[in-house]
Amino acid sequence: MLRVGERVVVGPVFERAAQLAFYAVLALAPFLVVLTSIAGFVPCQNAIDQLLERAQSLMPSEAFDLVSEVMDDVVESRSATLLTVGLLTALWSASRAANSLRTALNAAHDLKGDGRSFVRQQVIAITFTLCGAVLLLASVVASVVGAGLIERVGSSLGFDAFAEARLWGVVRWPMAIGSLVLLAALAYRLLPDIRPRAMASFWGAVVATLLFLASSRLFAIYAERFADFGPTYGALAGGVVLLLWGWLSAIAFIVGGEVTAAFPGARPRRKE
Repeated sequence: MLRVGERVVVGPVFERAAQLAFYAVLALAPFLVVLTSIAGFVPCQNAIDQLLERAQSLMPSEAFDLVSEVMDDVVESRSATLLTVGLLTALWSASRAANSLRTALNAAHDLKGDGRSFVRQQVIAITFTLCGAVLLLASVVASVVGAGLIERVGSSLGFDAFAEARLWGVVRWPMAIGSLVLLAALAYRLLPDIRPRAMASFWGAVVATLLFLASSRLFAIYAERFADFGPTYGALAGGVVLLLWGWLSAIAFIVGGEVTAAFPGARPRRKE
């Protein structure tokens, strides 16, 4: 842990996080295109609305309003063309954030470069982007199924509607946190040009998720109660808040990568 703290303070973690946040914001609209396209195959109505509801609890209001506007534009502009060539272009653009995270995780493992071919690197980034979209939607489906299960169990036990709502409020957050841990662990296992141990990826993902949740909540409180970005940035306030939130989130996931890299036993990937 001392090594991780030293690398975070002295190393270029904040600079890499800024780069990752920039690419993530650029990839936001394309990723939402991919997400809404896949959501059409999910057996759950209003899956996107439920994802936005979860995001609202983590993001500052200015950043969430901007994301919500982008989502509305994406939904309104969907067409048959978007589901073919446009979707492939959106998937490529959305994977740029995953590609940037791959570079940051390679640096966390002190790798000077990536030994995999360019095509293989891009396939991995696109695959991870697709997995992320599917996992987010799967978490919504699991929430819907879980809510129905809680209702049935509560009814059989004689719980009233208020008690069922309280019980579901206790259960839903561990499910959401678990999906974030799984997504981060997948990133630490799949993206870098080295294969860390499964337990190292898990603990790195746990640290990243906890840091992400804590930093998101604290920044949301700061932005809404103490800071006023409007007078300084005007119409750009929402974009600035979104970038700052993305930067803090990127720091959390890069620190998780540093934690993963601190565990011994990582193996180089077989070069093909």
